[in-house]
Amino acid sequence: MFFLFFIFGLVLGSFANVLIYRIPLDLSIIFPNSFCPNCKAPIKWYDNIPILSYIFLSGRCRSCKAKISIIYPVVEFLCGSICVLLYFKFGLSFSFFIFLNLFFVLLVISFIDIKITEVPDVLSYYLIISGLVLSFLNPILGFEIPLRIMNSFIGGLVGFCFLVLIEILGRKIFKKPAIGGGDVKIFCALGTYLGVNSIFRIMFFACVIALAYVLILGLIKKEKIFGKYLQFVPFISIGCLIYVFLFVNL
Repeated sequence: MFFLFFIFGLVLGSFANVLIYRIPLDLSIIFPNSFCPNCKAPIKWYDNIPILSYIFLSGRCRSCKAKISIIYPVVEFLCGSICVLLYFKFGLSFSFFIFLNLFFVLLVISFIDIKITEVPDVLSYYLIISGLVLSFLNPILGFEIPLRIMNSFIGGLVGFCFLVLIEILGRKIFKKPAIGGGDVKIFCALGTYLGVNSIFRIMFFACVIALAYVLILGLIKKEKIFGKYLQFVPFISIGCLIYVFLFVNL
C-alpha cells in the first residue's frame, strides 16, 4: 500500500516540476505538453516517467543531450516521500488530502523561492483560500464545523499579524527588511490550515533549521553568511512538516 502512495506522489512530483518551471515564466501549466527547456523538443511519455526516465537517459535530453537538472528527480522523490509520510500519519482520510494539498504547494513554492527568490502570489493566495474553504473538513481545527471555520480564520489572521510585527521590528533593529512579503502570506496560509498554536512553533523550528544551515554553510564555505539574504520558505516548509508529525494528533 505504501508503494502505491509513493507512486502516486511521484506523479504529483512530476506535475510539481511543471509548476516550478512554468509559473515563474508565466507560462500555461496545461499547454503545451512537456518539453526540453534547452531545445524545446517535446518530451515523449516514456521519457517523462518520474525518476526512472532521468536514470535511463543518464540525466540528459534525448534530443539535444543537454543536462537535465537534478532538481527534477529530487522534487519527484520528495513528493513521493511526503505522500507516504502523510498516509502513515493520517491514513486515507480527509486530513490526508488536506495536508497533501498543503505540502504539495509548499514544495512547489520552496523550489520556486530557491530558484528566483520570490513567492508567487497565485500560490500563496491559493493556500490561504483553500485553507479557509477546507476548514470545515479539517479535524485539526476542532470538533465542530463552526469552531473549525473560526479557528482557521483566526489562525490566518494571527499568522499574518505575527509576521508583519516581526517585519516591523526587523526594519527598526536591522534597518532593512527582515521578512519577505511572501513569507507573511505563507504564515497566514499555515494559520488557516493549522490554527493559532502552530504559528509560533513552526517559526521556532524554521529559525532553528535556518540557523543550523547558515552555520554549517559558513563552516564549509569559510565565508560570512550572516546578513545575507536567505530564502526562508524552504525552512518554513520543513518546520511545518515537523510540527504536523510531532504535534498533530487526531
